[in-house]
Amino acid sequence: YDVGRFRRPMRRSTEGQLMSLISLSGGPYTAEVLVVAGGGGGGGATANQWGSGGGGAGGYLLTASASLTPGSTYVVTIGAGGAGATGTSRGSPGTDSSITNLGIAAAVGGGGGGSGQIGGTNAGGNGGSGGGAGGQVGATTGGTATSSQGNAGGNCSASASPFRGAGGGGAGSAGTDGQASAATGGAGLSYDGVFYAGGGGGGSANSTSPSGGSSIGGNGGNTTSGQETGGNGVINTGSGGGGAGTNAIAGNKTGGNGSAGVVVIRYAGADRNPTYTGTMTTTTSGGFTKHVLTTSGTFTA
Repeated sequence: YDVGRFRRPMRRSTEGQLMSLISLSGGPYTAEVLVVAGGGGGGGATANQWGSGGGGAGGYLLTASASLTPGSTYVVTIGAGGAGATGTSRGSPGTDSSITNLGIAAAVGGGGGGSGQIGGTNAGGNGGSGGGAGGQVGATTGGTATSSQGNAGGNCSASASPFRGAGGGGAGSAGTDGQASAATGGAGLSYDGVFYAGGGGGGSANSTSPSGGSSIGGNGGNTTSGQETGGNGVINTGSGGGGAGTNAIAGNKTGGNGSAGVVVIRYAGADRNPTYTGTMTTTTSGGFTKHVLTTSGTFTA
Protein backbone atom coordinates (compact mmCIF):
# COMPACT_ATOMS: atom_id res chain seq x y z
CA TYR A 1 0.00 0.00 0.00
CA ASP A 2 1.04 3.63 -0.47
CA VAL A 3 2.05 6.07 2.26
CA GLY A 4 2.57 9.33 0.42
CA ARG A 5 4.91 8.42 -2.38
CA PHE A 6 6.39 5.38 -0.64
CA ARG A 7 5.10 1.88 -1.44
CA ARG A 8 5.24 -0.77 1.34
CA PRO A 9 5.65 -4.29 -0.16
CA MET A 10 3.13 -6.91 0.90
CA ARG A 11 4.78 -9.70 2.99
CA ARG A 12 3.99 -13.21 1.75
CA SER A 13 3.05 -15.65 4.50
CA THR A 14 5.30 -18.71 4.74
CA GLU A 15 3.59 -20.26 7.74
CA GLY A 16 1.71 -22.84 5.67
CA GLN A 17 4.84 -23.78 3.74
CA LEU A 18 6.83 -24.16 6.97
CA MET A 19 4.21 -26.40 8.55
CA SER A 20 4.16 -28.53 5.39
CA LEU A 21 7.93 -29.00 5.57
CA ILE A 22 7.75 -29.94 9.25
CA SER A 23 5.05 -32.51 8.46
CA LEU A 24 7.08 -34.06 5.67
CA SER A 25 10.30 -34.29 7.66
CA GLY A 26 9.06 -35.11 11.16
CA GLY A 27 5.64 -36.74 10.97
CA PRO A 28 4.89 -40.45 11.41
CA TYR A 29 5.60 -42.73 8.47
CA THR A 30 4.34 -46.16 7.50
CA ALA A 31 6.62 -49.19 7.39
CA GLU A 32 6.40 -52.93 6.96
CA VAL A 33 7.81 -54.73 9.99
CA LEU A 34 8.82 -58.40 9.95
CA VAL A 35 9.54 -60.15 13.27
CA VAL A 36 10.99 -63.69 13.28
CA ALA A 37 11.82 -65.62 16.46
CA GLY A 38 14.69 -68.04 17.02
CA GLY A 39 14.38 -71.56 15.59
CA GLY A 40 14.28 -74.71 17.71
CA GLY A 41 17.17 -77.17 18.02
CA GLY A 42 17.13 -80.65 16.51
CA GLY A 43 16.58 -83.68 18.74
CA GLY A 44 19.30 -86.07 19.90
CA ALA A 45 19.69 -89.78 19.12
CA THR A 46 21.67 -92.77 20.36
CA ALA A 47 23.41 -95.73 18.75
CA ASN A 48 20.30 -97.50 17.53
CA GLN A 49 17.91 -97.37 14.57
CA TRP A 50 15.81 -94.26 15.30
CA GLY A 51 16.44 -90.80 13.88
CA SER A 52 15.34 -87.68 15.77
CA GLY A 53 13.03 -84.82 14.82
CA GLY A 54 14.05 -81.54 13.23
CA GLY A 55 13.59 -78.26 15.10
CA GLY A 56 10.63 -76.03 14.33
CA ALA A 57 11.09 -72.57 12.81
CA GLY A 58 10.64 -69.46 14.91
CA GLY A 59 7.33 -67.65 14.67
CA TYR A 60 6.96 -65.39 11.61
CA LEU A 61 4.92 -62.18 11.94
CA LEU A 62 4.64 -59.60 9.13
CA THR A 63 2.86 -56.29 9.79
CA ALA A 64 2.12 -54.38 6.60
CA SER A 65 1.39 -50.90 7.99
CA ALA A 66 3.14 -50.05 11.24
CA SER A 67 3.37 -46.32 12.08
CA LEU A 68 6.81 -45.09 13.18
CA THR A 69 7.40 -41.61 14.60
CA PRO A 70 10.76 -39.86 14.04
CA GLY A 71 12.63 -39.48 17.33
CA SER A 72 10.61 -42.21 19.06
CA THR A 73 12.38 -45.30 20.39
CA TYR A 74 11.48 -48.95 19.88
CA VAL A 75 13.17 -51.70 21.90
CA VAL A 76 14.03 -54.72 19.76
CA THR A 77 14.69 -58.22 21.10
CA ILE A 78 16.19 -60.79 18.73
CA GLY A 79 15.44 -64.33 19.85
CA ALA A 80 18.28 -66.85 20.04
CA GLY A 81 18.17 -70.22 18.33
CA GLY A 82 17.72 -73.32 20.48
CA ALA A 83 20.61 -75.72 21.02
CA GLY A 84 20.56 -79.14 19.42
CA ALA A 85 20.14 -82.00 21.90
CA THR A 86 22.29 -85.07 22.50
CA GLY A 87 21.15 -88.64 23.22
CA THR A 88 17.61 -89.09 24.51
CA SER A 89 16.78 -85.37 24.90
CA ARG A 90 14.52 -83.08 22.87
CA GLY A 91 16.11 -80.04 21.24
CA SER A 92 15.90 -76.73 23.10
CA PRO A 93 13.26 -74.25 21.96
CA GLY A 94 14.17 -70.98 20.31
CA THR A 95 13.44 -67.75 22.18
CA ASP A 96 10.96 -65.01 21.30
CA SER A 97 11.63 -61.92 19.16
CA SER A 98 9.76 -58.63 19.62
CA ILE A 99 9.64 -54.88 18.98
CA THR A 100 7.90 -52.53 21.42
CA ASN A 101 5.49 -49.59 20.98
CA LEU A 102 3.98 -50.77 17.69
CA GLY A 103 1.23 -53.05 18.97
CA ILE A 104 2.90 -56.09 17.42
CA ALA A 105 2.75 -59.39 19.32
CA ALA A 106 5.96 -61.25 20.13
CA ALA A 107 7.03 -63.92 17.65
CA VAL A 108 7.28 -67.21 19.55
CA GLY A 109 10.44 -69.33 19.47
CA GLY A 110 10.38 -72.59 17.49
CA GLY A 111 9.80 -75.96 19.21
CA GLY A 112 12.64 -78.42 19.68
CA GLY A 113 12.81 -81.67 17.73
CA GLY A 114 11.95 -84.91 19.56
CA SER A 115 14.62 -87.49 20.40
CA GLY A 116 15.05 -90.72 18.48
CA GLN A 117 15.03 -93.40 21.17
CA ILE A 118 12.61 -95.64 23.09
CA GLY A 119 12.06 -93.96 26.44
CA GLY A 120 13.38 -90.60 25.25
CA THR A 121 11.45 -87.33 24.85
CA ASN A 122 10.08 -88.30 21.46
CA ALA A 123 7.33 -85.72 20.94
CA GLY A 124 8.27 -82.52 19.15
CA GLY A 125 8.07 -79.33 21.19
CA ASN A 126 5.39 -76.69 20.65
CA GLY A 127 6.41 -73.22 19.43
CA GLY A 128 6.08 -70.66 16.66
CA SER A 129 6.34 -73.72 14.44
CA GLY A 130 6.35 -77.15 16.07
CA GLY A 131 9.34 -79.46 16.31
CA GLY A 132 9.29 -82.77 14.43
CA ALA A 133 8.67 -86.04 16.27
CA GLY A 134 11.53 -88.43 16.98
CA GLY A 135 11.33 -92.03 15.78
CA GLN A 136 10.77 -95.11 17.94
CA VAL A 137 8.67 -98.30 17.74
CA GLY A 138 5.38 -96.57 18.66
CA ALA A 139 3.75 -93.55 17.04
CA THR A 140 5.00 -90.12 18.12
CA THR A 141 3.62 -86.65 17.49
CA GLY A 142 5.07 -83.38 16.26
CA GLY A 143 4.74 -80.13 18.15
CA THR A 144 1.92 -77.68 17.53
CA ALA A 145 2.35 -74.18 16.10
CA THR A 146 1.31 -70.78 17.44
CA SER A 147 -1.73 -69.43 15.61
CA SER A 148 -0.85 -67.28 12.56
CA GLN A 149 2.89 -67.72 13.16
CA GLY A 150 3.84 -71.10 11.69
CA ASN A 151 2.98 -74.77 11.16
CA ALA A 152 3.12 -78.05 13.05
CA GLY A 153 6.01 -80.47 13.12
CA GLY A 154 5.67 -83.83 11.36
CA ASN A 155 4.56 -87.04 13.11
CA CYS A 156 6.06 -90.52 13.13
CA SER A 157 3.88 -93.56 12.51
CA ALA A 158 4.16 -96.78 14.50
CA SER A 159 6.56 -99.56 13.50
CA ALA A 160 7.32 -98.26 10.03
CA SER A 161 10.94 -99.19 9.29
CA PRO A 162 13.36 -97.50 8.74
CA PHE A 163 12.75 -95.31 11.76
CA ARG A 164 13.40 -91.80 10.50
CA GLY A 165 12.60 -88.68 12.51
CA ALA A 166 10.07 -86.13 11.27
CA GLY A 167 10.76 -82.66 9.90
CA GLY A 168 10.19 -79.50 11.92
CA GLY A 169 7.44 -77.14 10.87
CA GLY A 170 8.19 -73.98 8.88
CA ALA A 171 6.39 -70.69 8.36
CA GLY A 172 5.22 -71.83 4.92
CA SER A 173 4.25 -75.47 5.54
CA ALA A 174 4.21 -78.28 8.10
CA GLY A 175 7.14 -80.62 8.55
CA THR A 176 7.07 -83.91 6.63
CA ASP A 177 6.06 -87.03 8.58
CA GLY A 178 8.90 -89.38 9.45
CA GLN A 179 9.68 -93.08 8.97
CA ALA A 180 7.88 -93.68 5.68
CA SER A 181 10.26 -91.42 3.74
CA ALA A 182 13.04 -88.91 4.18
CA ALA A 183 11.42 -86.21 6.31
CA THR A 184 12.18 -82.71 5.07
CA GLY A 185 11.64 -79.57 7.11
CA GLY A 186 8.65 -77.33 6.47
CA ALA A 187 9.15 -74.54 3.94
CA GLY A 188 9.97 -70.99 4.99
CA LEU A 189 8.44 -67.80 3.60
CA SER A 190 10.09 -65.25 1.33
CA TYR A 191 10.10 -61.57 2.26
CA ASP A 192 11.70 -59.08 -0.15
CA GLY A 193 13.59 -61.90 -1.85
CA VAL A 194 14.97 -63.54 1.31
CA PHE A 195 13.63 -66.74 2.91
CA TYR A 196 12.98 -66.91 6.64
CA ALA A 197 11.71 -69.50 9.14
CA GLY A 198 12.38 -72.90 7.57
CA GLY A 199 11.99 -76.12 9.55
CA GLY A 200 14.87 -78.51 10.26
CA GLY A 201 15.05 -81.86 8.44
CA GLY A 202 14.43 -85.06 10.39
CA GLY A 203 17.30 -87.33 11.39
CA SER A 204 17.82 -90.25 9.01
CA ALA A 205 18.24 -93.99 9.53
CA ASN A 206 20.00 -94.42 6.18
CA SER A 207 22.72 -92.63 4.21
CA THR A 208 20.44 -89.79 2.97
CA SER A 209 20.28 -86.47 4.86
CA PRO A 210 16.74 -85.00 4.69
CA SER A 211 16.90 -81.36 3.71
CA GLY A 212 15.88 -78.40 5.82
CA GLY A 213 13.00 -76.24 4.65
CA SER A 214 13.79 -73.77 1.83
CA SER A 215 17.52 -74.56 2.18
CA ILE A 216 17.67 -72.47 5.38
CA GLY A 217 16.59 -75.09 7.93
CA GLY A 218 19.37 -77.44 9.02
CA ASN A 219 19.66 -80.75 7.17
CA GLY A 220 19.05 -83.94 9.14
CA GLY A 221 22.02 -86.12 10.01
CA ASN A 222 22.42 -89.59 8.48
CA THR A 223 23.96 -92.99 9.22
CA THR A 224 27.37 -92.31 7.67
CA SER A 225 30.13 -92.12 10.27
CA GLY A 226 30.92 -88.45 10.93
CA GLN A 227 27.63 -87.27 9.40
CA GLU A 228 25.23 -88.15 12.22
CA THR A 229 25.08 -84.61 13.60
CA GLY A 230 22.20 -82.47 12.34
CA GLY A 231 22.96 -79.27 10.44
CA ASN A 232 22.45 -75.80 11.90
CA GLY A 233 19.81 -73.36 10.67
CA VAL A 234 21.10 -70.50 8.49
CA ILE A 235 22.09 -67.54 10.65
CA ASN A 236 19.44 -64.90 11.45
CA THR A 237 16.66 -66.63 9.52
CA GLY A 238 14.90 -68.10 12.57
CA SER A 239 15.19 -71.64 11.17
CA GLY A 240 15.20 -75.02 12.92
CA GLY A 241 18.21 -77.28 13.37
CA GLY A 242 18.35 -80.71 11.74
CA GLY A 243 17.62 -83.86 13.74
CA ALA A 244 20.42 -86.26 14.59
CA GLY A 245 20.91 -89.30 12.38
CA THR A 246 21.57 -92.71 13.88
CA ASN A 247 23.76 -95.75 13.33
CA ALA A 248 25.28 -98.66 15.25
CA ILE A 249 28.45 -96.80 16.22
CA ALA A 250 28.58 -96.40 20.01
CA GLY A 251 27.83 -92.97 21.46
CA ASN A 252 25.16 -90.34 21.52
CA LYS A 253 24.28 -88.31 18.42
CA THR A 254 23.58 -84.56 18.40
CA GLY A 255 20.97 -82.46 16.64
CA GLY A 256 21.76 -79.17 14.90
CA ASN A 257 21.27 -75.74 16.45
CA GLY A 258 18.38 -73.50 15.50
CA SER A 259 19.33 -70.05 14.22
CA ALA A 260 18.64 -66.65 15.76
CA GLY A 261 15.74 -64.58 14.55
CA VAL A 262 15.58 -61.13 12.96
CA VAL A 263 13.55 -57.91 12.74
CA VAL A 264 13.22 -56.16 9.37
CA ILE A 265 11.84 -52.62 8.90
CA ARG A 266 11.07 -51.55 5.31
CA TYR A 267 9.47 -48.33 4.00
CA ALA A 268 9.06 -46.35 0.80
CA GLY A 269 11.53 -43.61 -0.04
CA ALA A 270 15.03 -42.56 0.94
CA ASP A 271 16.86 -43.64 4.08
CA ARG A 272 15.50 -41.70 7.08
CA ASN A 273 18.79 -42.32 8.92
CA PRO A 274 17.50 -43.97 12.09
CA THR A 275 19.95 -45.03 14.79
CA TYR A 276 20.26 -48.46 16.39
CA THR A 277 22.30 -49.64 19.35
CA GLY A 278 22.50 -53.22 18.03
CA THR A 279 23.65 -54.53 14.66
CA MET A 280 21.78 -53.04 11.69
CA THR A 281 22.32 -53.37 7.95
CA THR A 282 20.65 -50.80 5.67
CA THR A 283 19.97 -51.09 1.94
CA THR A 284 18.01 -48.89 -0.48
CA SER A 285 16.66 -50.38 -3.71
CA GLY A 286 13.67 -49.97 -6.00
CA GLY A 287 12.37 -46.94 -4.15
CA PHE A 288 12.40 -48.64 -0.73
CA THR A 289 14.73 -48.56 2.26
CA LYS A 290 15.24 -51.67 4.40
CA HIS A 291 16.84 -51.98 7.84
CA VAL A 292 17.75 -55.52 8.94
CA LEU A 293 18.28 -55.83 12.71
CA THR A 294 20.21 -58.93 13.75
CA THR A 295 21.07 -58.32 17.43
CA SER A 296 18.99 -56.81 20.22
CA GLY A 297 19.03 -53.05 20.76
CA THR A 298 17.05 -49.81 20.69
CA PHE A 299 15.85 -48.42 17.35
CA THR A 300 15.31 -44.66 17.15
CA ALA A 301 13.23 -43.79 14.09
